[in-house]
Amino acid sequence: MSRTEIIVPASTSNLGASFDTCGLALALYLRVTVESRESRIEIVPTGEGEDCVPRDETNLIARVVRFVAERRGKRIGGAQLLVDSQIPLARGLGSSSAAIIAGISVYETLADDHLNDDEFFACALNFEAHGDNLAPSLLGGLVVACVVDRRGLHSLITVKRDWPREIKLVLVIPELELETTKMREALPAEVPLGDAVFNIQRAALFQAAIAERRFDLLKEALRDRLHQSYRAPLAPGLSAVLELNEESDRHPGLLGVALSGAGSTMIAFATENCDAIGRVMRERLAALNVSSRVLEVAVDNHGRRFE
Repeated sequence: MSRTEIIVPASTSNLGASFDTCGLALALYLRVTVESRESRIEIVPTGEGEDCVPRDETNLIARVVRFVAERRGKRIGGAQLLVDSQIPLARGLGSSSAAIIAGISVYETLADDHLNDDEFFACALNFEAHGDNLAPSLLGGLVVACVVDRRGLHSLITVKRDWPREIKLVLVIPELELETTKMREALPAEVPLGDAVFNIQRAALFQAAIAERRFDLLKEALRDRLHQSYRAPLAPGLSAVLELNEESDRHPGLLGVALSGAGSTMIAFATENCDAIGRVMRERLAALNVSSRVLEVAVDNHGRRFE
């Protein structure tokens, strides 16, 4: 088999009020080059996390490959996987989801077995419950993802739209890893009805604002009462950065700020002055002795692809 390269974008999810509902694919990539071998799967990592990810079949990508092969009743050999990642680990940028998408794609390559979207997500959801990260990494763009139960099997209903080019993204990435499981445990099992309605309204507003190009409404659409305030104590500097939502008039071009996924990365949406906005976010973290880096990233409207 000739070499095949699989390219999977990172993702940011929740987008303020749209908790567990939608996500956005980012132009930070996990690249996996596949070369078939007779038996075992060997991982050769470079880039983000290269010193800490497993290099054998305990690696998430390899586990996904073997799981899908067993589920589909296919016999496959092994492979050497050259895995190069631009996606920081445990920072709320969908590194695990990208690995899962890559793993299923490696299976498709080795088994010459293409999965449709329903089959793909049914496999992926066995490893990651959050469709708002999985769907953008596969499909690209802005994706609304709804988990459904079909005859006892979970899958996703997805609706994708392209992201407006006028809206740019600025990431501030703290030198602080946060485990998604612990950040999820910080959330209450029940919330007041008023808070639920508050978020439903703003999640709907977010989609309407994008559709109608009412970008001035994004600041309100990003407001949240379901997760960010509960996670703030575990993410130093989060509250200080989120306060920019109340000061947007002082920062030209700023449309709003939100926590990326479960953190620790925070994301700003802007039409201009991205350098200045990123600098302010970084300074607010530095004032609390939190080191960080700033990236201006594009949206990937294409999703997973093969080369």
